[in-house]
Amino acid sequence: MMIGEHFKRVRNSKNLTQEQMAAGIVNRSFYSRVENGSSSITADNLMKILYKHGLAMTEFLRDFDTSESNIETYQDKITVAYINKDILALEDIYLHFKYEDVRTKRLLKFLIAELNGTATRKQFKKLSYIFFKQNKWDEETLWLIFHIMDWYEMSDLRDLIDSVIKKFNYKNSTERMKQLMIRIAIRYLAICFKRDKDDSKAKDIINCLKSLPNTADMRMYKIITVYYDKLFSHKYDEASDIANILNNI
Repeated sequence: MMIGEHFKRVRNSKNLTQEQMAAGIVNRSFYSRVENGSSSITADNLMKILYKHGLAMTEFLRDFDTSESNIETYQDKITVAYINKDILALEDIYLHFKYEDVRTKRLLKFLIAELNGTATRKQFKKLSYIFFKQNKWDEETLWLIFHIMDWYEMSDLRDLIDSVIKKFNYKNSTERMKQLMIRIAIRYLAICFKRDKDDSKAKDIINCLKSLPNTADMRMYKIITVYYDKLFSHKYDEASDIANILNNI
C-alpha cells in the first residue's frame, strides 16, 4: 500500500474531506496529489497532519512494516530492552540465548553490567576489540556498534562514524543495513548533544538524514532528525513540541 492510499483510507474512516484533513498544513490541491501518489509529503507535514487529527505515528505506519528474520527480531528485542533500561529482560534473553554468535552474547553480558553500573573501560575495550578483530563489516557489526557508542571518546567516535561511512555504500545496502546506519547516525547526534559537542560532523549528519527519501519507513527517522536540528539550532520550544509528539507515539 502506498502512503497516499493509506492517507485516503484513514481520512475516509474519520469522514473528513481532503480540505479538512489538510487544513492549516498544506493546501487541498497538494494533499490531493499526495493521496493519488503524484507528490510526496515531508516528514514534518506528515507529523503535523497526524497530530492535528489525534493519530499515532506507529498506528499510521503499521501497514508499512515488513517482516523481519528471526535474528533481526532477536536483535531488536535486545535493543528495545537496552533502550528501556530493562535489565530483567536482558537477563532473560541472556539466559535463553539460542544463537551461537559469541559477540552478541558478550554484548548482552556487557549491557547488563552497564545498566547495573558495574561495566568498566577495560571491559569496553576488550569488547570493542572482539567486535573488530576479524575486520568483518556487516549488518551484525553495525548492530553491535550501536550499543557501545556511548563508551567512545568523542574523537574516537568521529573516527568510527567516518569508518562506517567509508565501509558502507548506503544506496547499495540492504534495507536492514540502511536502518542500522541511520540509527547509528541519530545516536551520534544524541551523544553530541548530551556532551555539548555541536561539531561539523553533527551538522553533516543532519543534512544527510534530511535528504533521506520521503518514504513511510523513513518518516520517524526524519522527524527525529528535525528534533535534533532544532536542538542544535537552540530552538528549544520547537524541539520540545516535537519531543511531546514523539513521546505520545
